Amino acid sequence: MPLEKKITTYRGAQLKKEIYAFSRGACNEVTGSKHYIEFNNKIYEIDCGAFQGGKDPEKRNRESELIQPDAVILTHAHYDHSGLLPRLVKEGYTGKVYSTPATRDLTSVILMDSAKIQQHEKGDPAYEEKDCLEAMNHFSCFMYGKHKIIDDDLKVTFYNAGHILGSAMADLQFTKKKFLKKEEVHILYTGDIGRESNPLVNPPAIDMPAPKYIFLESTYGNKTHESMDKVYNELQYIINRTIERGGKVLIPSFAVERAQEIIYFIKNLMADGKIPKIPVYVDSPMAINATGVFSIHSECFNDKIKNDFMAKGKNPFSVRSLKTISNYKDSLALAKSKKPAIIISAQGMCEAGRIINHIKHGIENPDNTILLVGYMCEGTLGRKILDKEETVEIDGENFKLKAEVHKIDAFSAHADYKEIIDWLSKVDTSKLKKIFLVHGEKDAQANLSKVLTENGYANEIVKEDTKYKLA
Repeated sequence: MPLEKKITTYRGAQLKKEIYAFSRGACNEVTGSKHYIEFNNKIYEIDCGAFQGGKDPEKRNRESELIQPDAVILTHAHYDHSGLLPRLVKEGYTGKVYSTPATRDLTSVILMDSAKIQQHEKGDPAYEEKDCLEAMNHFSCFMYGKHKIIDDDLKVTFYNAGHILGSAMADLQFTKKKFLKKEEVHILYTGDIGRESNPLVNPPAIDMPAPKYIFLESTYGNKTHESMDKVYNELQYIINRTIERGGKVLIPSFAVERAQEIIYFIKNLMADGKIPKIPVYVDSPMAINATGVFSIHSECFNDKIKNDFMAKGKNPFSVRSLKTISNYKDSLALAKSKKPAIIISAQGMCEAGRIINHIKHGIENPDNTILLVGYMCEGTLGRKILDKEETVEIDGENFKLKAEVHKIDAFSAHADYKEIIDWLSKVDTSKLKKIFLVHGEKDAQANLSKVLTENGYANEIVKEDTKYKLA
């Protein structure tokens, strides 16, 4: 069926000006976020994310059907929320992409890096650098607490999600008109919701208007995180233990937010004399560029970081022994080196990027430590390492897992299920009819659904391509 005809099948239920929602990603999985609201014969898309992990994500990113919406609302820059924007534009999208300014700048870094990676992979890329540049021309930005009139019947307001720099919850205010009456319907998309204790950005907002429906992420719906206060002790122990053995600490990290957090913690540990002043390498052009974006968006920092940065002139990401690696040959030489060091490299789930070489050359050395600091999707190399599989396949070769493996959950930028319930308890839920769960694996969603029910919140787990009548 031609694309135009496929798209029109989603635009037929608006005769009574009812509001419908459906999703085409992040259903029983944590990547590929693409959610849609249908109202008054228009379609509004919340996030346009790429798939990661699982079965053949590259094929899904190239071939999965993209609906051409009337507007796109982007909650934050992460690849699983923004990664297919260039393909959307390539296929004809002419509308706006609404985001915060920091999200726009980080998205540019992430998309360009993705295009470069695809260029060097086998098979047809989903898009090229020129498509990324064109996608960035579609952005229209506004700050937290400000609203944007998207359409006659839709106003969008961003609220801080506390997840990464610039991340937002999107309050969609629809105006339903019936004869002489008007009804305001608030629908809240949380995007990825962060933690109260995020070391860099403010906690998730609680001051949004009372929503009638919430689309809530559920990544850690069956987990609880360690206290952020324990990070220093754990990180100190792991680094010192590894360096004493003469090994390397290999940290697969998302280039955006996570890399900057790790640098910030290492900076403080060195300043306090808790770890030796050994070389710290950031081997990720994207992380280097992202750190530059962080430096120009201090308005997103929490009060402590903002005070240190703005008032005292202290750069939170400046470490004396920090070295950045841009050249690929230098990266490969570092991977082969046996000298003790801390290496922060992308991609966070070990599916692409320079971290692959570091793991290939370091995984069979028992003196080394692979330190996992983020979520690992099912099917990814990072998940196999986390599960401590004896043998893992990398680039068609088998490697024995002999390096130590540690996981620090406290680094997570996602709220756990207890933190989600705590956040909900502070939000005005007086008009709330139902919570829809997205962005989580089955076990996580099942547990969070149970906990929500126990706490009096009606909820439903979203099924892909299923329409839900909201109002």
